[in-house]
Amino acid sequence: MIKMQLKNPAVLALLLPAGLLAMAVLLDLLILANWLNVMPTVYTREAFVVVGLLLSLPIVYRQRWASDRNVMRGLRSLFLLVGVTFTALLITNLDIFSIQSRMVNEGSLYAKPGAYLYILAWTMLAIVFVLVGMGTLRNLMFIKQQRYTARNFHLLMFFMLLYAVISFRNFENFSARFSFVLNDNAVSGAALFILINLILINSFRVSWLNYLNQKQKLSCFLGGLVLVPLQWLLFVRFHQINPAALFSPVLGKFVDMGMLLLAIYLSVAFVALMALLPSARLFDRKTRQIASLHHLSRALSSEFDFKRLVSVVVNLACEVTEADCGWLELFDGRTEKLRLVSSQPVFSADPTDRDADAEEALTRRLLAQREPLLINDVTKSPYAAELSFWKADLFSLVAVPLTTSEKVLGFLFVCKRLEYGFEQEDASILRAFGEQVVVAIENVRLVESSLEKERLEQELRIAQEAQRKLLPRVMPRSDEFEIYARCLTANEVGGDYYDFFSLARDRIGVVVGDVSGKGASAAFYMAELKGIMEALARNELSPKRVLALANETLYSNLQRDNFITVVYGILDPVQRSFTFCRAGHTPVLLMRQNSDRALVKEPGGIGLALDRSGLFSDTLEESRLTLASGDLLLLYTDGAIEARNEAGEEFGEQRLHEALKRCRQLEARDCIDCLVREIEAHAGSASAFDDLTLVAIKMI
Repeated sequence: MIKMQLKNPAVLALLLPAGLLAMAVLLDLLILANWLNVMPTVYTREAFVVVGLLLSLPIVYRQRWASDRNVMRGLRSLFLLVGVTFTALLITNLDIFSIQSRMVNEGSLYAKPGAYLYILAWTMLAIVFVLVGMGTLRNLMFIKQQRYTARNFHLLMFFMLLYAVISFRNFENFSARFSFVLNDNAVSGAALFILINLILINSFRVSWLNYLNQKQKLSCFLGGLVLVPLQWLLFVRFHQINPAALFSPVLGKFVDMGMLLLAIYLSVAFVALMALLPSARLFDRKTRQIASLHHLSRALSSEFDFKRLVSVVVNLACEVTEADCGWLELFDGRTEKLRLVSSQPVFSADPTDRDADAEEALTRRLLAQREPLLINDVTKSPYAAELSFWKADLFSLVAVPLTTSEKVLGFLFVCKRLEYGFEQEDASILRAFGEQVVVAIENVRLVESSLEKERLEQELRIAQEAQRKLLPRVMPRSDEFEIYARCLTANEVGGDYYDFFSLARDRIGVVVGDVSGKGASAAFYMAELKGIMEALARNELSPKRVLALANETLYSNLQRDNFITVVYGILDPVQRSFTFCRAGHTPVLLMRQNSDRALVKEPGGIGLALDRSGLFSDTLEESRLTLASGDLLLLYTDGAIEARNEAGEEFGEQRLHEALKRCRQLEARDCIDCLVREIEAHAGSASAFDDLTLVAIKMI
């Protein structure tokens, strides 16, 4: 442990001066025992003292009782140090004076061994006081240091040591130890002149006062009323009865100059503090404004809950302007009416009872000029008459419009119960505050919109999955035909529908439907159509009867601006026929094995839910197609022919017929894949215009 401590530079920095001081004391003891001559030994001892003083200077440079992070702690430590030292001086003042008198009269420093120990203790206390005090001052001087701050302090320390060393030649002249008498030494005089100027130069390094808040400045002022006079009294008393000078003339002068430095620096700091006190409140206010803007900036980047954000905005606006009350009104995006979204009431009625009106004079003025408005007497303002009726104890007001480049989002208000409670600077800072608020509100709205969009997309994905489950998972199989179908929606969900029903005698019911419109409403009606068709098709009814009953059911359930087109047929593998009805749907295409043209079958019929009288049944025609081996039957929705490319050109019936002609030799599945590829190739990068459904029936 001892070895580790000896290797520590800080420990060595204290041990070396202490060792040299011990050597000086040992020489004094040898003089007291009459073992050594007084004068040569005194000069040797003084050399030890000077070297020890030099080695003890790291105490000044390394102690951390005051810095930019703990100025008040350093000042409290300095106050305590001065107070304790002065109290000790008062208690022992008469004894020291008596010892000094006897020393001077008897002409020897070593006449009384007990007095010598007393002087030695006081010397140690004085030198520690000066070194620690100067270290505290150094840290204060170096706060916000400038280019020459360190150089000036180093020069100060050098000339203090130089003056202390060269000021004396006659060590038996005790009276000279307690004054600035220079014994006609021009070098000492010059050193003292430079030293005093360096003390003054370094004493003006009091920029740390600027960064104290009002409470701290007031505490320093009250403490300075005691500390500054106390330090001057301490300097005067030490100058008169300096105990360190009785032990060592060099230490005496160094302590004398250190005391003077402390007194001058504290005096300059106290005068500067008195000059700063009137503006201390303004400095605190600026600090709070900066803190509030910083808080708002953090809320801007981290707060995405609208209610909490507007509450933070109003609270910070009141805080930054020291207002008694504030509220925030925003225009509703749907109704375009002003709405009170947050308030901070501290007097009178709750501001939530305010009915914000976009037509009142104050609102019109803010909308017209889009500039902050400062009203220092609400009762006499032509703009704020409504506010004075609403809140009788509202006397001064600042209103700031929250504007973007395109529109006004709303208004931020702060008010006080006193007339002339605000200055133009309050309006300016609130304007800057409002610009930050606009960004914050817009960000929150964008986040909320994004979250809402994400939620809707998630719901649509769920709906898409549910709709996909409504479509057949397995295609009907038969030795007589192949069936394959595909449905592609323009959006997450759509209104196209296809289904297959197993009927008696191996017959298959085939239905393809298209609900007018797209999106969620079309998907809802599509699901309703599926339920109706499943219920009716199982009854083995004819296609015409099934669609007639479906029309009666859907007419009362669909809105009048919606309708459904359907083609429903029954595929009979035994009779090799397809009997169907077309209720306003696209034609059925038949590609014969030995033909180069598609046969277009378009029997009459209107869409479902358009009419509930006999018109629907009267116009609905039932048609029967006889199918041969290799024939290809195609049922499709209008999304196939209305698919558009970037130029807006539709795929069209002609291209569909040609594509079907090229795909006719393929199996049903491959035929559908071929048609989809050609339609998508035509559309290119253009968005899907409508839902697309294709059903292919290939006779084997």
